[in-house]
Amino acid sequence: MAMISEPISPHGMDTIDRAGGLGIELLNGFNYEVWKTTMKSYLTGEDLWDVVAGKDTKNPDKDAVANEITSADAVKKWTRLNAKAEFALKSSISHSLFDHIIKCESAHEIWDKLDRLLKKRDGEAPAEAPHAQDHDPIKLYRGLRKAALKGDWEAAKRILEKDPEALTAKITERGETALHVAADVGHAKFIEKLVALMPQEALEIKEDKDSRTALHYAAVIGNLDIVKTLVAKNGRLMETADRFLNTPLHVAAYFFQNKHKEVVRYLTLNMPDQSRDGPFFAGSAAGELISKLTASRSYELCLHLLDKYPFLATAVNGNGTGMLHALMFQPSEFPCGRKLGFWGNCIYQIIPVEFHHKPRCSSSKGDLEDQQAKEPSTLLQSATSCLTHVMHWIYGASWTAIEHLVPGIKHIKHEKFKHKCTQRMVEIACQQMSGWSQHDITTFFTKSTDSSILPVAAENGVVDLITTCLQYFPHLIQNTSILMEAVLNRQEKVFNLFLGDSVNTKYLAVAFDEQTKENVAHKAARLAPYPQLSSVSCSALQMQRELQWYKAVEKLLTPTQVSFRNRKQETPRGIFTNEHRELLEDAKKWMKNTSDSCMLVATLIATVVFTAAFTVPGGYVNGKGIPLYLEESVFILFAVSDTLGLFSSTTSILMFLSILTARYAEEDFLYSLPKRLILGLASLFLAIASMMVAFGATLYMVLSERFKWIFIPIMVITSIPAALFVMLQLPLFIYMLGSTYGPGIFHPKNIW
Repeated sequence: MAMISEPISPHGMDTIDRAGGLGIELLNGFNYEVWKTTMKSYLTGEDLWDVVAGKDTKNPDKDAVANEITSADAVKKWTRLNAKAEFALKSSISHSLFDHIIKCESAHEIWDKLDRLLKKRDGEAPAEAPHAQDHDPIKLYRGLRKAALKGDWEAAKRILEKDPEALTAKITERGETALHVAADVGHAKFIEKLVALMPQEALEIKEDKDSRTALHYAAVIGNLDIVKTLVAKNGRLMETADRFLNTPLHVAAYFFQNKHKEVVRYLTLNMPDQSRDGPFFAGSAAGELISKLTASRSYELCLHLLDKYPFLATAVNGNGTGMLHALMFQPSEFPCGRKLGFWGNCIYQIIPVEFHHKPRCSSSKGDLEDQQAKEPSTLLQSATSCLTHVMHWIYGASWTAIEHLVPGIKHIKHEKFKHKCTQRMVEIACQQMSGWSQHDITTFFTKSTDSSILPVAAENGVVDLITTCLQYFPHLIQNTSILMEAVLNRQEKVFNLFLGDSVNTKYLAVAFDEQTKENVAHKAARLAPYPQLSSVSCSALQMQRELQWYKAVEKLLTPTQVSFRNRKQETPRGIFTNEHRELLEDAKKWMKNTSDSCMLVATLIATVVFTAAFTVPGGYVNGKGIPLYLEESVFILFAVSDTLGLFSSTTSILMFLSILTARYAEEDFLYSLPKRLILGLASLFLAIASMMVAFGATLYMVLSERFKWIFIPIMVITSIPAALFVMLQLPLFIYMLGSTYGPGIFHPKNIW
């Protein structure tokens, strides 16, 4: 949005604009007499005054009578002099007055128009009026400006009572009125009182630099109270555009933050009906508006506009980007990007969401529904309808109660509503393009490399957007960049769309980049981007995930294509080894450090449980070596848990020892090393649990005779270490188990 290059209102400069090359102070509406005198002297000196004053104001007629000007030279001379006079007048007028004389056809008309417009403001003012003595409005209204900045209405009121023209006076270097100044600092009460004194058309006064009204200022700072006050007084302000063709709604969407949400909603819902060439949609304004609203995540408002103006779905701004271009960077705004956990996803599937923006019905279907609505309903139909409404109300009321009672439900509902909105927005865009030619559709989606919609969506993992577009326009799948970007950026959900055995998949897999001569295997051999790599918990599993990606891509290619060399004569396998060398070292260190620590724990457990086997609680029967508590059932528990602890800790030691003595080749991180680590951690957990059970059984045998209640405290205390181990290591264990033995992340998915 090429609009905001400088601050909105820099109240601090003390300069006076002058007409370029003329040395005359710009006419701003409050220095008319000074400007008029100076300009008249200039025009007289340039021999232009006769054209302006009315003595020679009409184009000479070539067919006039003999006593009138008839020569062609006279016509050319008049045209030249009038053009010079027009240029002198127009170049000495501020932007705020230029709109009044834009349609004038001669210098004389311009002069008369300005005289009628401004002589009551300045030329005929009473002698005692302050501006008759001081023609600099910035100095003259310094007190009013200060009052507006502070929101001091009493001070401003005193000034306005003495000089009513101060209401519309431009009191800053930028040509801002007191209304602009107060709106800039957000004094809503001050503005409410000020607007009450101002005529309706005075609210349309624009500041000189960027031609913005006070409503533009209120939209920038996101003050809803000021916006409502101004719009209530003059609704035309919503349609008033600045010199960048931005209405207040455009500006509010551009500066969107949380405080702008209600302002954007208010301006959107109260926007007057527009034609395609209206101020909201003129030129690139339509694309600018819908893209900014989309980027600000105001999806419900986007759908409100799209229902009324469907062409906005394919409108683009000056940079050639629009609604779909804003969505292609937002995977979290689609169902594919939700991260709600197991229970959150379960609730997501069943929670009801009221979504009123439905696809428009075709005429035949709409006529059928209208006809059915007009037909009288039977008693049974009425009862069924009534029961349906009651059940629907009970269902909705139940979920509403759950929302207030259960934390997180409201967030899940909001997520689902947001996802439905974005999916509908993509559908509307595709429906708008359905009538286009295939060439125009392809051009829209691949207008430039940086803003090519589907490859960028593949890079960001927006699989729902890609799937919907391909369902409407199957020929877009021939874009080889989609698969390349999905593999390079490790977007498995997009990659799964190409795992089928279709002809398109085969041809896309063997395609290569014309510049680098790299095929999809070279992309898979590159190190994954940091966001995708860091989503895996440790370096060993990161290495495993990288190998899984490479193997999955290998399956799509023939042996010849897997060994294909790029422009630098590099094979995919060579690239993989070079780019993953540092990750391989990190994975090796992680494996060794983890195995060292866990093996130390397992060794200590083995020592403890081995010793406990020969120092049983209670001792032995004299001379027979039989434990005293042999007949107790709790002693059997001790014996079993101690034995299980010894064998499981020994198994854990052997597993971790095998990891420490491994060769640590790349392929070992795919299955071999993860399997050993899984067995080692599982047996270590079993050893810890067995040791604590044996310890608890021993305490119970020793203390139960005296403390009958000791069982529950022992059970609670001995379960704490095992619970901590599970809490700290279980996420890693489950992830590793799923990554090694689970179904994996690659599953063919049908597009159509």
